[in-house]
Amino acid sequence: MSTQTKAGSEPAYPVPNDANVNGQEGLTKRELFAAMAMQGLASVPADGGLRPEWIATDAQNAVAYADALLAELEKQA
Repeated sequence: MSTQTKAGSEPAYPVPNDANVNGQEGLTKRELFAAMAMQGLASVPADGGLRPEWIATDAQNAVAYADALLAELEKQA
């Protein structure tokens, strides 16, 4: 469904190597964009409620939005 781009695997908030915790640099751009999309999807649930069975679909859509944003940003670079 989704394709990981080089830009998507870069850290969202780069830090110097000595600031890494256990070799981790935090969220990738793709993860950050997907989290932001998921927040938006969850903020306006259909039928006035957030149903567990919709969360998986919303998560898939959030990742698709993140991938689409990254692809568009790469086109413009």
